[in-house]
Amino acid sequence: MELTIAEIDSLETLIEAIGACERAYATTALAAARLAAAGAWQADGATSMTAWLAHHARMSHLDATRLLRDGKFLNNFDAVADSATTGRLSAAQINALRNAVTKPTTELFADHHHHLIESLTTMNITDSETLCKQWRQQAEAVADMPEPKIPDQTWTTSRMQDGTIIGRFVLDPEAAAQLEQALGTATHFDGADDTRPTNVRNADAATDIFAFFNANHNHPGTPRHRPHVELHIHTTNPTGSLSPELTTNPLTTNCATTTDGQLLPTWATDAFLCDCIIHRVLRAGATILDYGRSTRSVPTNLYRAVIARDHGCRFTGCNRKPAWCDAHHIRWWRHHGETKLDNLLLLCHYHHRLIHRDRWHITLHPDNSTTFTAPDGRTHTSQPPTHTLDPPILSPPTTQPSPPNPPLINPLPHHTRTAA
Repeated sequence: MELTIAEIDSLETLIEAIGACERAYATTALAAARLAAAGAWQADGATSMTAWLAHHARMSHLDATRLLRDGKFLNNFDAVADSATTGRLSAAQINALRNAVTKPTTELFADHHHHLIESLTTMNITDSETLCKQWRQQAEAVADMPEPKIPDQTWTTSRMQDGTIIGRFVLDPEAAAQLEQALGTATHFDGADDTRPTNVRNADAATDIFAFFNANHNHPGTPRHRPHVELHIHTTNPTGSLSPELTTNPLTTNCATTTDGQLLPTWATDAFLCDCIIHRVLRAGATILDYGRSTRSVPTNLYRAVIARDHGCRFTGCNRKPAWCDAHHIRWWRHHGETKLDNLLLLCHYHHRLIHRDRWHITLHPDNSTTFTAPDGRTHTSQPPTHTLDPPILSPPTTQPSPPNPPLINPLPHHTRTAA
């Protein structure tokens, strides 16, 4: 099926087009792998199928290699190939399956991949990748794996007289992947005016990573980091009830000031009030009569309970972890919303600001699913996270004969996530 740009005129048709591309790629990769195995490329005098594709299809060596690798994986497992070519699983889910299989675990995967596919059909991509990684861990625990070669890691730095630090480091593959992922997450681009070279942008990202850890580590000092912003809000009485003018238009009304006198709109103030530390300050003119004891709008123990339920940002499609999140009052704090578990929801900073700025409506249902209603009436539903994923590899499929003395693969222990 070929679609023109004119036909892809909505998000729904875009999804259809993406699905068609993924199915076509899977079919092409499978065909390429089978033609490669048949040696069809030799008739043209090519040295390999990869070389043939590079010459005739004008593909890069990397793309040709990837196409044949994906096709070979599909050709080895019919159920996976069927899931890919029919769209039962997405391309990303197929990649997660392929990354779960190593040469020593191929036979185990042949026994269990039907069950894995069945589980993946109802999962989002985050849970799919988690399930496949767990399967790989369990499979490698019982397979005859070669002894891993772990290089020595080193980190050497020297501080210069001007206070700068120079250094050299060597990281193993796992640490290298962590570093690259962290830099990619922390790197930001400020548009056409951002002329920083890549090495400077990486250094800036590393600085943000160091600052983030210093603000969020679980050692004494900052067990739970909140934004380092101080706001001043006037109330009508010492009990803390906000003045009536704070209920007007949130996009235009200024209801708080920063320490340097900058006015903040109501929606920005509401986002801070959801999850912050509050001080009661009594004044007589310019004289401070009392600076009250600090009180969290969301106590730490309650915040941990919210984390245990939500595991991260609950906005549909967002996978930001708790360290990036605030506890949002579903019925806003300024509207006398109660600080209790069924009125709190984890939202990352971006989506927290979006909810307050654009005035989205949130409904938390008894089963912990959440409905987000946009100002124009559109709705998005977020399902509660899956707390534990058990790979279906406890025993070989019952429809196939069991080999003598089959290996036992124990399920992963159940863990309860807690916040520092």
